[in-house]
Amino acid sequence: MKRILLLLILLYLPHNAFANDRETAEQVIIEAKKSYKKAVKLNNVWRDTKKILKKADKAHKDKDYVKATSLAKKALNQANMAIEQHNSQKDNYRFLD
Repeated sequence: MKRILLLLILLYLPHNAFANDRETAEQVIIEAKKSYKKAVKLNNVWRDTKKILKKADKAHKDKDYVKATSLAKKALNQANMAIEQHNSQKDNYRFLD
């Protein structure tokens, strides 16, 4: 009985962790894309954010959810920092616009 219970637990845990990683990766990618679009509208996109989002999408398609989550969090941080940079510098004169 103990062996059966242990076997069921071992079979259930990896499946449950796998589903959570996939869902987490999807949510972070969606949030990063929303922030990136907002930064695009503000005309203050950072150079590598789009590349990182593409890599996160590719990792998600390849079912490497840990890497996808990590890359999406990095892209989300860059997009949020671009928005914050725009808000802190919006009253300053911009030479290249």
